[in-house]
Amino acid sequence: MAKTDAERKQAQRERNKHLRMQRMELNLAWRERELIASNAEVRGFTDQTEYLVRLVLDDADRIERDRSRNEENKPKQPGA
Repeated sequence: MAKTDAERKQAQRERNKHLRMQRMELNLAWRERELIASNAEVRGFTDQTEYLVRLVLDDADRIERDRSRNEENKPKQPGA
């Protein structure tokens, strides 16, 4: 049996609560909004939020790689 709109919305609310989702508001200039829209489209995203999330996650991966490289390149302490 298909879910009603109300049931689908309730399920979405439950998923969001489980994931501790929160709304974020950004104040962006016109140019910034245009860049987000065009870059998302070029990258194949139909949802600009998904595009922004992907940017954040990719940046977090880069930061972690940089930290790992810095740890590998640290001089070894004598006696360690």
